Amino acid sequence: MEEPPAGPPGPGEEDFAYLLVQLGFHLARRFGEPLAPLGLEPRHAGMLTRLAAHEGLSQQALGELIGLNPTRMVFLVDELQQRGLVERRRNTADRRSYALYLTPQGRDMLRQIQASGSRHQDETGASLTRAERIQLASLLRRLAAEQGITEDTLPGLPPRPPLAGAQPRTVRPAPGPGPAG
Repeated sequence: MEEPPAGPPGPGEEDFAYLLVQLGFHLARRFGEPLAPLGLEPRHAGMLTRLAAHEGLSQQALGELIGLNPTRMVFLVDELQQRGLVERRRNTADRRSYALYLTPQGRDMLRQIQASGSRHQDETGASLTRAERIQLASLLRRLAAEQGITEDTLPGLPPRPPLAGAQPRTVRPAPGPGPAG
């Protein structure tokens, strides 16, 4: 007796990659909505956040750290500088380059971004317990690390190896047992 032809693939218990893509796009759009009235996009928020953690790095070193090519880095920094959020200063270690710093307005904007991000996270995780949120974050960190994504990688960009001398912060692997097998 012949087996009936297999039907179209449906969602299974372990089908998560496509769901992560769907969720990622949805959450990125929702994260961007409260930024729009501030004149910002998620890439601006990501850059301000990374810069706050690495103030004083050269524009080139920060671009390498976050995985942004030099041309895109110049445009992004120009946009933030025109908004009064970032300033370029002569790099004391290398007078041929500029070091990047947040302005006071940039720090204020970063506080608004962080408050918005906190609300976004609370809304997104409202149906999860604290323990489930911790477990989810741990699992996502492990998946990110396997893909070469660090905490400094600007969202939406492929990871690139860092410039010599710049120390990327790696995503902490999830604690606990390894994959079942």
